[in-house]
Amino acid sequence: MMIYIIIVNWNGIDDTLACLNSLLKLSYKDFSIVVCDNGSLDDSLEKLGEWHCSLGDIDKKKFIYERINVNEVGQYRKKDDSCGIYVIDIKKNLGFSGGNNVGINFALSQGDMKYVWLLNNDTVVDKNSLSIMESAFDKNKNIGICGSRLVYFDDRDKIQGLGGVFYPVFCMAKHYKAHERSDMKFDDDIVSKNIDYIIGASMLISKSVLDDIGGLCEEYFLYYEEIDFCLRAKKNGYQIFVATDSIVYHKEGASTKKESKGAVSDYYFVRNRLLVAKKFYPKWYLTVYLSIFIALINRVKRKEYKKARNVINVLLNKEMKI
Repeated sequence: MMIYIIIVNWNGIDDTLACLNSLLKLSYKDFSIVVCDNGSLDDSLEKLGEWHCSLGDIDKKKFIYERINVNEVGQYRKKDDSCGIYVIDIKKNLGFSGGNNVGINFALSQGDMKYVWLLNNDTVVDKNSLSIMESAFDKNKNIGICGSRLVYFDDRDKIQGLGGVFYPVFCMAKHYKAHERSDMKFDDDIVSKNIDYIIGASMLISKSVLDDIGGLCEEYFLYYEEIDFCLRAKKNGYQIFVATDSIVYHKEGASTKKESKGAVSDYYFVRNRLLVAKKFYPKWYLTVYLSIFIALINRVKRKEYKKARNVINVLLNKEMKI
């Protein structure tokens, strides 16, 4: 059985290639990589092909390379049970959820998928990260989603998070144990009981979860999709778990830090709070809605007028044009 590692790329080829290079060093053996390109304009597809050609003979022999158009995903079948690097040309930006769902559907269609590992393209993984997460499932059959210890890529002495804590009253979240020393030891069971969701930068998901609840909700486009996914999984009886010895280094927000995308990411960050409230916590919807006025005032104070207009669009229930 195969683990499919799914990476969504959108104009971030340098980060994606660094991530891929780290994946080739994994101690786990039976995995394939699926890169879902969301209509990049930075020659990502060509550079991915060049990268594969530059690999050593051992890696090229182990990982077959296939470029697949998005409309071929349902029909494509692997020739055998070998590992592969599959690049799916989506041709347009489907967002984080939509891009990952293309990869999930591809993995499910192959027939040999045991888990999918949703991994941000702006990560670099420790060689044992996947093996440690996979072993957690073997120890506890109730686990449906497993996460990693996320460590800041540029400050490896600090933890970014061990999962997240969610506050329904305002539909806000924070990372658990953020900024603690990265070498601290934790009890995985205690950590897992204290979190509400797995951070989306690294989520190992069992096939049974996907069969039962489907993929990520594409209404979100960007942000909060992992909270939605974990809430749905727990509602269906699955446990979420963090394997704190599984180390993933994350360049937090590298894919959304460009100035041209700042207003876009801010819009979805605010708007999706209302979406989560409406879907899971309707009794707090009015509280969340009123709290967004504070977000509007803060953006005006900071003279972030484009972001302020987007917050007004959220309040008026107007979709943002990307």
